[in-house]
Amino acid sequence: MIEQKVVSIKGTDFSITHLPASKGVRVLKQLGKLSGPAFSSYQDGGLSAAIAALFDNIDSVDVEQLIRDLVATASKGSMAINYDMEFAGKYDTLFLLVKEVIEFNFGSVFTLLGSEE
Repeated sequence: MIEQKVVSIKGTDFSITHLPASKGVRVLKQLGKLSGPAFSSYQDGGLSAAIAALFDNIDSVDVEQLIRDLVATASKGSMAINYDMEFAGKYDTLFLLVKEVIEFNFGSVFTLLGSEE
């Protein structure tokens, strides 16, 4: 059964639904390509090195589509989110929602790998 979770971000409630397994594996692969080198750089050189590695690898995946795929698992109340309208000028809300979606869908993988944060 696919689970849901409600999160409140800046006073707005969003419902997040688990990704179906096949799409989840595809998204996890993209997240790994994007963030793997940054995690490695963080361990070796700290936050500045991690940020540099993240931006060095930013073209390794279609980041815009990845964010859209992640946000597509969320709704606002019982309505689908109009991505362009909902997050125009609210990139903080967008990235907080993306963080919640990643934690909800893949938190167990990060725990398994020993990286809870």
